[in-house]
Amino acid sequence: MEYNFVTLFCHVTMAVMLVVFAWSNGAIIVDRNPPDLRGLTIPESSLRWLLTKINRFLLRFYDVASGKDLKTFFLAIAFLWIFSGIGNNFSSLNLLYIGFLCLATLPALYERYQGEVDYLASIGNQDMEKLYKKFDAKVLNKIPRGPVKERKRF
Repeated sequence: MEYNFVTLFCHVTMAVMLVVFAWSNGAIIVDRNPPDLRGLTIPESSLRWLLTKINRFLLRFYDVASGKDLKTFFLAIAFLWIFSGIGNNFSSLNLLYIGFLCLATLPALYERYQGEVDYLASIGNQDMEKLYKKFDAKVLNKIPRGPVKERKRF
């Protein structure tokens, strides 16, 4: 079918995030309780460490997908969309090879050129902050906001 695993994983994750987001925000509109993922935990047994990590991942995934922090939600969707596009152009084996290659070479390159990389990263961070402030002033501040209603907490 030529549908890569990475692309499939990203599309399924985006779909689940959008469903949880719609469910969490739509539950308030129809006076229902939002989904409670805290009740969905994997019981701890002999694989206690792994299951604890999976539980933390599921709780973090729920927090991002429920839209409590819209910036993080949209960043996650954008990252998954970009990663899905990359997954369309490369096979999973090639992506795995590129990932291992980067894990082997990037730390050594960073250690060698740490001053230059830190300088360029700070310049890029300042540019992104300026771009966000401009976007906030021109777009986000023009969105009308009504009175804030109290949410029902579960």
